[in-house]
Amino acid sequence: MGRSSGLTAEKWVEIGLKALSSQGHEALKADLLSKAQGVTRGSFYHHFSNVTDFHAAVIDRWKEQATDRVILAVEMPGDPRTALEKLLYLSFGRVERIERRMRIWAENDPLPRAAVEGIDRRRVAYVTALLGDMGYSPVVAATRANIIYDCYVGCALRRAPEPKELDDLVSEIINWCALPQ
Repeated sequence: MGRSSGLTAEKWVEIGLKALSSQGHEALKADLLSKAQGVTRGSFYHHFSNVTDFHAAVIDRWKEQATDRVILAVEMPGDPRTALEKLLYLSFGRVERIERRMRIWAENDPLPRAAVEGIDRRRVAYVTALLGDMGYSPVVAATRANIIYDCYVGCALRRAPEPKELDDLVSEIINWCALPQ
């Protein structure tokens, strides 16, 4: 058996996320990634049975970083308005290429498509719950959550807002959400 490359499964997933962000899903191939790391494909396949398993691991990490960690970072028990404001600044302020790349990948592949659809539902449900906690009826909360989320996705597909734009955008959304029903 040859000497170990020192690349763990975690490191391969990290490499995959960086490749996805910078080059798109076409770069998530064992031979391309191995060559870029200066190792054989055996190092890759030591950790992943196949490329699909690797793709699933990359997608799972994206879900954790792009949603789970964000929700944990903004949780403000008892203060949904502050949580919403923090969520908007954090989300809109860190729109990354990987969000766009993941959505492009999801266009033609059922594995990332299912993940993106699940993340979309989870994010909208979270914003809906915050708006509900702010006093909006379930229908109004769901409608506004979808509008806010569509704005976020638009920014992700277009480009991240500049700092001044971000402040104006978040302020306007917060003001809109504070209007009486």
